[in-house]
Amino acid sequence: MTTSDIDTATPKHLAPVLYAAIQRLGQLGRTGAVAPAALVDEDDADFEEAASWLSDIAAGDLRE
Repeated sequence: MTTSDIDTATPKHLAPVLYAAIQRLGQLGRTGAVAPAALVDEDDADFEEAASWLSDIAAGDLRE
């Protein structure tokens, strides 16, 4: 998958890419967090929504 495919990708296609990217960012520590943080606008509602879901996943609260 390339970044140009993201707009039409399904959750099934995005999930493994997102999972691998999040794991890699975790391995990179703070540096891994700072790079994407620089891309996020304060009023980005889509990002806030996604971050909320990721928080639920990390807490083990979301299963199917």
